[in-house]
Amino acid sequence: MWHEARRSERKVHDLMDGARRRAQRRYAYLARRRGDPHQSLEVSGARCRVHRDDSLYQATEDQQGLIQWNGKQDILIDRFDGRALLDFIRDSSFQSFQTQEKSEEEEELEDFVNFERYRDLIKHRHRGCRYLFGFSILLLLLYDLLSLFHLLTYGFILM
Repeated sequence: MWHEARRSERKVHDLMDGARRRAQRRYAYLARRRGDPHQSLEVSGARCRVHRDDSLYQATEDQQGLIQWNGKQDILIDRFDGRALLDFIRDSSFQSFQTQEKSEEEEELEDFVNFERYRDLIKHRHRGCRYLFGFSILLLLLYDLLSLFHLLTYGFILM
């Protein structure tokens, strides 16, 4: 019995040593291949002719190719800039929907619904099933986040 345990322990240690040696060899190989970063710098190019265009130069200097970004006068970007394709991002303090004050009856109903939502989790937690509790909470939080995303994006909640 002891000999069998010792034999399996040796196998595990041999596997770990082999993995460590392979990792060291891989690190050394990549370090050799990588080398000095200053030595691996490459510059490539192609020959081209430069055409002098005074009118194009003057238009660039006069900022004629710039447009306003998001309707702001003081922020100008090039008309080919990718930021012009981005949608307007609202201020985070602005709320797209107004939260209405809830009546006492609605608050009681919401508390009851939340109790019903988490009843099974509380029951499992009381019985000592901690793993199921954490996993279920994680799933419910993900579902709540997805529902909130759909509410803000599409105006309805997934059911």
